[in-house]
Amino acid sequence: MKYITFPWEQLGALLRGLSLSGFAGNITAWILFLIIGALPLVICAVLAARHRLRQADILLPVLTIVLYVALWFFTNPTYMDLYLSPIPMEGFSKYSLAAAIICTFLTWILLRFLHNEEKPERRRLLIGLQMLLSVYALVLTAGSLWQSSIEFIAARQELEEMNTAADRMQLNVSTIFLTLQALTELFPSIAEALLLIMAAFFIGSFAKTPFGAGTLSRLEKLKKTSGQILVLILLTNLGFTLLQLLFSGYILNSSYRLLFPLTEIIVVLGIRMLSLLYLDGKRLKEDNDMII
Repeated sequence: MKYITFPWEQLGALLRGLSLSGFAGNITAWILFLIIGALPLVICAVLAARHRLRQADILLPVLTIVLYVALWFFTNPTYMDLYLSPIPMEGFSKYSLAAAIICTFLTWILLRFLHNEEKPERRRLLIGLQMLLSVYALVLTAGSLWQSSIEFIAARQELEEMNTAADRMQLNVSTIFLTLQALTELFPSIAEALLLIMAAFFIGSFAKTPFGAGTLSRLEKLKKTSGQILVLILLTNLGFTLLQLLFSGYILNSSYRLLFPLTEIIVVLGIRMLSLLYLDGKRLKEDNDMII
């Protein structure tokens, strides 16, 4: 969970170091503190000067307050348990502070996006959707890799601690199967992220040339890849389960799962429906062009 507090915890450490370095450092720390916290208000002022304020921008002053409070606690972490927790939790409240900043900022971004797209221009809407899909795919990939790594390390440590008298070969085989299990569980999320990235490229091409050859080619690749990935997800789970059964006499810790990749099935069906709608639209356009 430490990534949640980045970069706020590091900023707090920097400000704390500056404030303890002497008079000049303390003044510098206060200036940085005021500037960082006031950034949302600067954005609000710029939007107001350009006459582009929206109802969602009421969250910018709220974000400023959240930033000042959070930065003060990150700069003075010893006060977290005193004011933000009924019992000492060794600074666990820092995750709540970071989550408050991130949640306020993302809510402002999304509300502005929704307001801007109430009467959308098609190309702008498609580009916004492309950006959201790309960001979501990257976040999904990073989160899945992080979570998988943590779970694998914990499972590996538990395996060694619980089987100190086990044969080295058994430990090695069990470690190999732990790795295969982690990869098998990670694959659906990575595959979903890959499909979302491909969908984002298709949307970008569609925004430029809706019925061009390049757009059709990207859709065909997306449709083909989605079906192949779904088959691979099912087969990798089956292969791991059978392989684990075959070597069960050498494995110290087995895990059997019935995998039903509902999310991936929904994504694949959505892509196939998108392809059908696209082809119908392309066919209608060609018919209209022939009539004209």
